[in-house]
Amino acid sequence: MGADLAGRRTTPEGVRGWGSVTLGVLLGLPMALVDLVFLLWAGLMSAPGLIWPALRRSSTGMVRYRACALVRWERRRLVRWCGAEPGRDNDGRRAVRYLAARAPIGLLGGLVVLVGIWYGVSFLLVYLYVPPGSPLEGTQGWAVQADPDDARTVAYMIALTGIGLIGLYATALFTFAQVAVERWLLRQLLGPSAIEVLERRVTQLSVSRAEMVKAVNDERRRIERDLHDGIQQRLVALGMLLGRVRRGTDPDNAQELLRQAHEESQQALTDLREVAWRVYPSALDDLGLAEVLAALAERSEVPVRLRYLLEERLVPSVEAVVYFVVFEAVTNAVKHSGASSVGVHVGRVGEEIVVMVRDDGCGGADPAGRGLSGLAGRVAALDGEFVLSSPEGGPTELRVMLPCA
Repeated sequence: MGADLAGRRTTPEGVRGWGSVTLGVLLGLPMALVDLVFLLWAGLMSAPGLIWPALRRSSTGMVRYRACALVRWERRRLVRWCGAEPGRDNDGRRAVRYLAARAPIGLLGGLVVLVGIWYGVSFLLVYLYVPPGSPLEGTQGWAVQADPDDARTVAYMIALTGIGLIGLYATALFTFAQVAVERWLLRQLLGPSAIEVLERRVTQLSVSRAEMVKAVNDERRRIERDLHDGIQQRLVALGMLLGRVRRGTDPDNAQELLRQAHEESQQALTDLREVAWRVYPSALDDLGLAEVLAALAERSEVPVRLRYLLEERLVPSVEAVVYFVVFEAVTNAVKHSGASSVGVHVGRVGEEIVVMVRDDGCGGADPAGRGLSGLAGRVAALDGEFVLSSPEGGPTELRVMLPCA
């Protein structure tokens, strides 16, 4: 479970690996050549506009249009292979500035990475291309015969291997630095404008509000159904038992009916308490989230392994959502998945609270179901992220990320 926390995407290096970002940098090398050719073409197209102003508008429009097309290809490369954030292109002027800044950086970076890989691999594989008995020339001018039984040959081979590994390591560091620079250029020169940021935020808030309203309405219907189908039916049965006691004349029968009425009243109180906890678990205010989750794990019908790694108290709204997420996930595992064990992990990654619940059941959980969709609405109301993985045959893993405040 802790490995899953560490596996959450934060940088392209950690998720995609060196092979992916290296391929992205190498693909950027021919694109840098294309960018340079475009810049030369753009200069030739714009030159007549300096003499005849009437041609400036048409040439500028054509240059900016082609620049936007190239930038879209650059963005696709960085998003696909280097983990850059997707976004819309800005105006053509910013696109030209980006290509002018990116072309020399991409050309230099691609060449360095290509040469570094070539020499690193060459040092590592030199003995595959040297036949036995032929001399190996050292960097100091001394020669060694390629004899596997010769101590000098072995030492020379170890030295070449070390040089190759160091070269590949340096190439890997430069590759990640190159990716970081290209992502920085993309963000600085083609990042979202203030208007686009506001539009995204408004859209996000609109979705969160709709999810919150839906979650509240679903919870109201659920409470009404629990009151009508559960508590109301028990109160009706309780009233009927008391009515039979009033009308009866047999003392022994009356005692039995009173016993049944007492059991119905106790069960009605238990059901009422459960409904109240579904509205808001009051024990969170007194005991805290850790104690409440521990009690939930102890009451579960299947073994629950709880890992609670938070040291500080959360705000009440976040604590309530975390509780409902764990409660609903454990309940679903007990009732529907046939799981033999459930793992619950509550921790923190950066500025987010991460909750993961995993069971070894049969899987096939429907995220559009009433309970899970209600949880997704609660999470969205706090600007959180709700991810469910439940293939047929299991296992089922529910992961929720919530902001700390």
